[in-house]
Amino acid sequence: MPGYDPDFLGVRLPIPGSSPSLTGDLVSNAQLRDDVYADYVNYTVITNAKARSPVVVALNIDQNKLHKTRRRDRWLIDSRIGPEFQLNNDYYRDNPWDRGHLARRANAAWGDNIRLAQTASDETFYYSNACLQHANFNQDEWLALEDWVLKLKLDKDGRITSFSGPIMDGYMRTIEPEGRPPARVPAGFFKVVCFINKDSDKLDVRAFIMLQDRDALADKSGREVFNFQTYQVSVTEIEDLTGLAFDDDIYQQNPLYYRENAEARSNLNISHFPERIEIDGPNEIVAGGTRRVFIADDEVDVYIAAAMVNPKGKETEKEWVSIINLEDKTVDIGGWKLLDKEGRELTLKPRVLAPGEAVSVQPLSPVRLSNLGGTIILHDDQGQRIDRIKYTKKEAEIEGHPMIFAYRYTAD
Repeated sequence: MPGYDPDFLGVRLPIPGSSPSLTGDLVSNAQLRDDVYADYVNYTVITNAKARSPVVVALNIDQNKLHKTRRRDRWLIDSRIGPEFQLNNDYYRDNPWDRGHLARRANAAWGDNIRLAQTASDETFYYSNACLQHANFNQDEWLALEDWVLKLKLDKDGRITSFSGPIMDGYMRTIEPEGRPPARVPAGFFKVVCFINKDSDKLDVRAFIMLQDRDALADKSGREVFNFQTYQVSVTEIEDLTGLAFDDDIYQQNPLYYRENAEARSNLNISHFPERIEIDGPNEIVAGGTRRVFIADDEVDVYIAAAMVNPKGKETEKEWVSIINLEDKTVDIGGWKLLDKEGRELTLKPRVLAPGEAVSVQPLSPVRLSNLGGTIILHDDQGQRIDRIKYTKKEAEIEGHPMIFAYRYTAD
């Protein structure tokens, strides 16, 4: 099988190496290329024997050769890796966990003709290419990122390379089917996307982590409530979380910074290191040289207190957002902006809020509050981010009831 091609972009990008501690956990046997690489059509997998899941999946995508294929949906154990190192369907049956593709079927389904593309599509249905992904996460946040990759328009020639895998460290949630040994659930997932930029003609990189619970890496108690969030991050943070070591070219071309950099702080308006930027839409993804929105959430006590996302009747006219001032002084919100997930902006009229005072902003047009989930962002008149709220489709289901966010401001 051809597997992943490190020279696919015309710049050599080898599969990431691993730290000594991680190397000892890898599946290694003579049936695999170089003892560790399981090659499939258009992608390659390295497997963690202890976790019984992929460490990293390296995928080549050619947008010019994509075909619409039939979904096979018949999952197989790869005998080259060994059944003892893969989670079979027992771990995905009758629970909220999906068999989350790391090499997505639609993204891998390409070739010189439909037959080859169908073969590539079928090849993604191996348990070695799957991880325990919560159904809400797999069918929403992860899918949105995969769609962005599939439809990427920044690349020069339609060729894209991606590296994906689970984040296991620091998280103790497990699943234990009857009669089977327990398996660890990933705290989240990473994706590193590489392409030749159509404007610069040079390698470009975007790196992301997507948590299945935003507090998962800090909380080892196995909380019940899931909060899904996508972040654009530095490659170094992914390396720290996974034990992988990416090629220097990938590290150098990623636009986000991990360590303190005074020049970047000044020139790019960076407020925190390492950088971790919340992403819920393509318009929020940062490119090289992009000035950041300064995050002032912790410095200014003005908040989005509530919102009517799903009003009864004609929705766009009845939607509203409430803003509250919890500073100990008056605040003029004139010139401030409300933004939605798609980046649409509403400039607020002059209004002085006394300490503890709230104001309802209505109408919101051109801002729109989607019933399918979204974000509401508040910027001041200097462009600094003052607050950011994310809500889910489930939270928006009840018609005519406002969402209350004020609980977030109570002391722990």
